Amino acid sequence: MNILLRYRKFCIGLIILLTIGFFFGVGKLTINFSFESFYPKEDPEFQYYEVFQEMFSEEQNYAVYIALQSPAKDIFDSTFLAFSDSIFRKMGSLPNVDSMVSATTFEQIRRMGLGIRRRPYLDFSSQEAVTQSRQRLEKDSTLVGNLITRDLRYVCAYIFIDPLLFDTKERDVLVDEIDEILEASGTEYIISGIPYIRTGYVKKLQSELVIFVTLATLFIFTILFFTYRHLWGIIIPFVIINVSLIWTLGLMGFAGQSINLISEMLIPILFVVGMSDIIHLATKYLQEIKLGKSRVEAMQTTLKEIGLAVFLTSLTTAIGFASLMVSNVPPIRDFGLYASLGVMITWFITIAVMPAALLWIRPESLMKAQAIDNHVLWDRLLQFIYRLISHRQRLIVRLSWVTVLVSLLLILRIPMTTFLIEDIGKNDPIRKAMIFFEKELYGLRPFEIGIHAKEGYKITDREILVEMEKIQDFLNQKGYFSPFFSPATYVQQANYFYHNNSPRYNRVPDTQQEIDELLTFTFLNGGGELFSRVVGRDTTVARISARVPDAGSDVFNKLYAELDSFVVNHCNHQIFTYRLTGHAYLTEHNLKYLRQSLMGGLGIAFVVIGAIMGLMFRSWKMLIISIVPNVIPLVLTGGVMGLFGIPLTTSTALVFVIAFGIAVDDTIHFLTRYRIEILQGHNVETAIRNTLLGTGKAMILTSAVLLGGFLILLTSNFGGTFNTGLFTGLTILFALIGDIIILPILLRMFGGKHL
Repeated sequence: MNILLRYRKFCIGLIILLTIGFFFGVGKLTINFSFESFYPKEDPEFQYYEVFQEMFSEEQNYAVYIALQSPAKDIFDSTFLAFSDSIFRKMGSLPNVDSMVSATTFEQIRRMGLGIRRRPYLDFSSQEAVTQSRQRLEKDSTLVGNLITRDLRYVCAYIFIDPLLFDTKERDVLVDEIDEILEASGTEYIISGIPYIRTGYVKKLQSELVIFVTLATLFIFTILFFTYRHLWGIIIPFVIINVSLIWTLGLMGFAGQSINLISEMLIPILFVVGMSDIIHLATKYLQEIKLGKSRVEAMQTTLKEIGLAVFLTSLTTAIGFASLMVSNVPPIRDFGLYASLGVMITWFITIAVMPAALLWIRPESLMKAQAIDNHVLWDRLLQFIYRLISHRQRLIVRLSWVTVLVSLLLILRIPMTTFLIEDIGKNDPIRKAMIFFEKELYGLRPFEIGIHAKEGYKITDREILVEMEKIQDFLNQKGYFSPFFSPATYVQQANYFYHNNSPRYNRVPDTQQEIDELLTFTFLNGGGELFSRVVGRDTTVARISARVPDAGSDVFNKLYAELDSFVVNHCNHQIFTYRLTGHAYLTEHNLKYLRQSLMGGLGIAFVVIGAIMGLMFRSWKMLIISIVPNVIPLVLTGGVMGLFGIPLTTSTALVFVIAFGIAVDDTIHFLTRYRIEILQGHNVETAIRNTLLGTGKAMILTSAVLLGGFLILLTSNFGGTFNTGLFTGLTILFALIGDIIILPILLRMFGGKHL
């Protein structure tokens, strides 16, 4: 550490040069909010999904759902339908629109001799034609619940975007163009669909990134101003944090990384985490100055007594983030890597720049009476805490036991179910639109099953078509599936059309010969393209596709188990196999896997940080004492989640990993000072008192900075980001209470001089 003081000018010059270099790396950073990047490429489910996607395009992924509201009590008005048709066709003609299906263009197909005849379901050429169309719809309700809402108030269209645009900026441009047409129409409308939801995500995240950086900057500025009331006391820490960010983001840029859904939190997190080392160094330095030491002596003592603690706190925080690298999900793994690097970079720049800067500033100017750091209330507060833990020790221990036990019971109530768009609040227009389409049009969530004929069979064999029909009938009993799109329904509909739309023929024919004749008939009349969307080229692979509401993972896990049981007990699974797949299934599977890997990362963080504490104090008893105050906050946070029914999602699981690495910092500072006091010959009680009075202020200040920094995330409209800020902040608060109240009591009861 003294080398840094001796060669401080050289170090600062080197840092300036490196900062200039890393600044060019920042310019290479891109923004990438691709959801597909969250799928682990080596996962068998993802690999199957990619193969499935090559054979069949999952149309629901690329559909923008639009519903236009009739000004009358229902849609059956020729003027309104003609107006709606013009709007739909205008959107359908936009560049990068692959196709469009609407209630006003959907056709009814009937057999005519050896060919077929097409006519619109909704004929709006006159009011009389509309009335006749309504009568036909009452007999054949194909459109209702699909392209006409069940309440008959909205007429709908599906705009299918070019799949190549699904995760590009052009998607956002197209969605904006659709929005502009709808706004200009002057009619009431509701819009949703996965492309629209993703565009909404991106816009919100981009705006929130700006808000987070702005609020973090204002927050740090305010904290520094009221702590030191000195211009350089604000500028120098601010420069250190920003230089650290430039280095971290520059490394990401040079490595070809991008800002994504997870790494957008990196900037505000590093902003506040980096302040911890700065405050501890400055606080200890000023304490030594107050004892009458010269600037150099005060800094030497500071670096000697807390230099190791500052390094270890940064290391444990970095380990907390680095534990995320066990995840197979690339963005989580990258976030863990660069967050841990960012923490250690911040430590290095702080330890290289802050001592030199403090030696340059006259200490008297940083010791103004009106600054928070010098307020007389600190001594009163810390004395009060010491008296509390001395005179109310038994009460505190009992309350702690009760609180922990209650929290453990509440943890059992934490819901495990997840939703595809759980991060969006219930009052957000995106969520409301999704709920509307779930109520009126089955929902937006794709449901896909891959069907594989075993050797010697083809998908078009009657035996397999009948098995698919059984599966569809079983799923239909659940009451929330849209009409299925599959080889079985293709043949059913062909049979229905072939027999002049007679309802009794809406089934798979009785013989293979009839099926072959139907397939020939449909192919001769242009049905080959539709057939290729449900059956693979070699006719051994097929799909069963539908739409369902986003009912939550618990509902679907139960459904998957019931489906598996049904196939085993009621289907001839000797001739085919099936596999669930699709965007929604893969996302759900990935969330479950990610949650498990984050909990595994937390276990690794426990072991590694525990090993560091054990090596530091060379005592198993001290190891346990040091871990307990950091386990309790996690238990209490879990209890709060259980109390309020907050599910264990990716974001809330992320909280425990991040918070543990951060929360242990104050424990290290407290035990390091306690160790020094013991080595100086003080008894346990004196060591506890001196440690609390000597480090308590810095611990409270740094915890306040961390708490405030994470609470900035509460400004987010996304549940995941909001919960990360709320529960990380809550854990930090619990950890502070544990370190200044529980830890001293544990040392008094069990610690002795085991150091």
